[in-house]
Amino acid sequence: MFFISLQKKITKTQSIMKKTLIAALAALIFFACGRETTFTITGTVADTEMEGKFVRLEKIEDRTFVVVDSAQIIDGTYSFTGSVETPFMATLSVGTRSLRSIVLENAKIKVTTDADWRSTVTGTRNNDLLQTFSDSERVIQEKVTEIVQAFREAQQAGDTELVASLTEKHREYSEQMHKNRLEFIKNNINNFVGHGQLSMTYRRLSLEELQEVFANATRQTLQSPKVANAVDRMHILERTQVGQPFTDLRMPDPDGNYIALSDFVGKGYVMIDFTATWCGPCRVGKPAMIATFNRFKDRGFNIVGVWFDRDHDTWINGMNALNMPDWPQMSDLRFWESEGARLYAISSIPHSVLIDPNGIIIARGLRGDDLDKKLEELLGK
Repeated sequence: MFFISLQKKITKTQSIMKKTLIAALAALIFFACGRETTFTITGTVADTEMEGKFVRLEKIEDRTFVVVDSAQIIDGTYSFTGSVETPFMATLSVGTRSLRSIVLENAKIKVTTDADWRSTVTGTRNNDLLQTFSDSERVIQEKVTEIVQAFREAQQAGDTELVASLTEKHREYSEQMHKNRLEFIKNNINNFVGHGQLSMTYRRLSLEELQEVFANATRQTLQSPKVANAVDRMHILERTQVGQPFTDLRMPDPDGNYIALSDFVGKGYVMIDFTATWCGPCRVGKPAMIATFNRFKDRGFNIVGVWFDRDHDTWINGMNALNMPDWPQMSDLRFWESEGARLYAISSIPHSVLIDPNGIIIARGLRGDDLDKKLEELLGK
């Protein structure tokens, strides 16, 4: 009797396990069937001038827009279909104008563009979140656009006082837009949309801002390839901030001979001048920098130029046109992929790094009067 009772219990248990397994498999199949495996973008454009034109679906690779697909606007509508392995940020553009950015993922996405080229995207949680951010940024951008138009009119009218006032307002709104984006990224650092905005913004963030961004990041976020460049930039800025030892650079000089930053550090104060012949502000600032060099060179000051150029002859001709003095110049001719840009997290030029005789970084970003005042403080007037 005991054996029969035990057998019944085993049979009953097996039956329950079988039913549970079947239910689990059914749920899994239902979930898999419910997931979208393709994307469909359906767009409408209210501006009749766009009829017959093509909308480009683009993504960014190595700071360059790459066309994924294109679709013609017919009767005010267009559509894209396809599939993606993982979501990514994409842009919809017509001619030289951008309709808007979207999160391209396997789902039904709707884009509505009004006659003023204001676009609304719906269909997924990611795109809803991106829309919320875009709406907040649009309010500021519209004010910036108004200021730019008024600035041009003031310039044409020769109203220098108004030009100065509008320049200050433009700066204030630009800072407001930067803060708005930074706050959004901080609040969304652990989701896809936050990662997307960070990938487009991290080069403009300071060390302190990057540290704020990652303060509440999860381990999964910190290990994500989507934020790897931003994490790297933060670590490089930490290694090259004021108070840290300099990082050596070794590149060819104009004659093709390799020289190193360490060849000159330790022989007084050395400033690294990150620059390029194609950079307008760099060229404009060179006469003042040359004057500073001539003023302090006999008192223990030197400059090492690190040029983000691409072509050797263009580099040499550009330096000759600027009447560059005999301070050391180097370039690996790799444009923004320069080793100098990578090792010092340079995202805009001109930029400078000032190193003391002990090889310690004592200032970043000095130029013009600020550089002169610092050198007067160190070397006397």
